[in-house]
Amino acid sequence: MTSVAWAQQAPAPSSAPATKAPAKKPPAASSSSSKPRNDDGTAPASSESPDSAIDPDTQLQVAVRAAGNDPATLVKSLEAYLAKYPDSPRRAAIYRALLEAQMNLHNQTAALDYAEKVVALQPEDSQSMFLAVTLLEKMPDDASQLRGIDYATRLIERVSKADPESRPQQMTLEDWQAGRNKFMVDLYVTRGRLQHHLHKNDEAVKDLTTGFRLLPTAEAALTLGEIAEETKHSDEAIRQYATAFMLAGDEQPDSQGGPPPMDRDMLRLRMGNLWRFSHDSSAGLGDILLSAYDRNRDALKTEKADAPVYNKDVTDPLQFSMRHVDGSSAIKLAESHGKVVVVNFWTTWCAYCALMESMLADLRTKYSGRDDVVFIAVNADEDETVVAPFLKDQKPGGALVFADGVNRAFHVESIPTVLVLDKGGKIAYRTQGFAPDGFADLAAGAIAKASAAGTP
Repeated sequence: MTSVAWAQQAPAPSSAPATKAPAKKPPAASSSSSKPRNDDGTAPASSESPDSAIDPDTQLQVAVRAAGNDPATLVKSLEAYLAKYPDSPRRAAIYRALLEAQMNLHNQTAALDYAEKVVALQPEDSQSMFLAVTLLEKMPDDASQLRGIDYATRLIERVSKADPESRPQQMTLEDWQAGRNKFMVDLYVTRGRLQHHLHKNDEAVKDLTTGFRLLPTAEAALTLGEIAEETKHSDEAIRQYATAFMLAGDEQPDSQGGPPPMDRDMLRLRMGNLWRFSHDSSAGLGDILLSAYDRNRDALKTEKADAPVYNKDVTDPLQFSMRHVDGSSAIKLAESHGKVVVVNFWTTWCAYCALMESMLADLRTKYSGRDDVVFIAVNADEDETVVAPFLKDQKPGGALVFADGVNRAFHVESIPTVLVLDKGGKIAYRTQGFAPDGFADLAAGAIAKASAAGTP
C-alpha cells in the first residue's frame, strides 16, 4: 500500500465535487400583473445570462459532465465556476478535483497551489497534505522546502497518534499497521531530503536514519550517501551507495503511481567512480557489495524478529503444522501416514520451479485417482506477502502450504527440492536443485516402490 493510499483511509471529503439534482422550481404565477411589461404590452428583453437562471449546483454538475475525461477542460470549467462562485460551499471538493486534474496534466505548480488550498480549508486531509509535501520538495526555493518540512512534521505527529480502531472495517489490522509504517518511512525520508536541500545535514541524517530503521529503502541510503560524499566521508558514502545498490534490486515498480525503482546503473557508476577516486582501482569493491548484502539480510532478519515463529519446539518434520496458503486448517505430514507423499519445495523467485512443476504435473496425472499418493507444494518464501499475487498467474499443483520451518527440518538448501516420502514418512527419494535428466523415471520409480511396500 502506498503512502497516498494509506492517507486516503483517513476520513475526508470525496475528491470529486459532488452535486445534487436541481431543485424543482415552483410553478409560475398565472397572473400577468406580476411581470413587468413594455408600453406596447410585450415583455422586456432579459438582461440575465442563460446560466443565471440555473442554480449553482446544477451549473457545477453541467461543468463536470461537459468535461468528460479531459482534465484540461475540467480545469477550465471548474476555474470558471469558482470565478463566478468564489465562496461556494463545495470549494474543498472542487480544489481536490482541480488538484487531481493538474497532477494528470503534470502541472506541478498549479497542483501545489490547489493542494495547499485544500489543506487550508481542511487541515485534516492527510492525502492532500502529503501530496503538497512531495510537490514542495520539487520547488527550487527555500521557502517551499520549509513549508514542506512543516507539513511533513504535522503529518508525522498525526500518523504517530493514529488509532487503529478508526481504520475502515474492510481493512485488517495487519494491513493498517503495514500501511502506517510505510507512510511513516516515506514521511521521515522525505523530510530528511528536504532538510538536506536546506543543508541541515544533522537533522537530515537523523530523519533518514529513523526512516531506514523502520524500513530499509534505497532512497534513504542514497541520500545518506550523498551527505557523506558532500562532507568528504568517502568510505561512509561508498557504504551507503552499496546499500542503496543492493536494496534497489529488490524494489518493484509501484502500481499506484509511486516513483519507479532506482536506476542501479547510475548507482553503480557513482559508487565505482568514488571508489576508484579513493582507492586508485576497482579492486575490493565487490567485497563492499557483499558486505552490504549481508547487512541488509541481517536487518531484514532483525525486522522479522517479532514475527510469529511456527513449530518453534518441534523437531520431527512429520509433526510440523503447515498452514494452507488459502487460510484453511493447517496440515501435518504425519496425517498422511500410510500414504506416499510427494513434497515439492518452491518459491516465487525460483525460475526453475515452473519447469519442475511441468514434470510434477505429469506425475500427478499418472497417479490421479490414487488416494494413497499425495502431492504437497510447500512454499519456502521468506516474505509470505508475495505468494498470493504470484498465485494469480501461476499455481503449483497439490495441496498449497507454507513451509513454516519444515524446510529447515528436512535440510532443504536448494530450490526446487522434491522429496518422496514412503508410507512411514521416511525419505525414499530426493532431488535438490533442478536436475531434469531422469527425474520423471526416478521419481515415478520411487513412488511405485514405496506404494508397493507395506505400512510400517
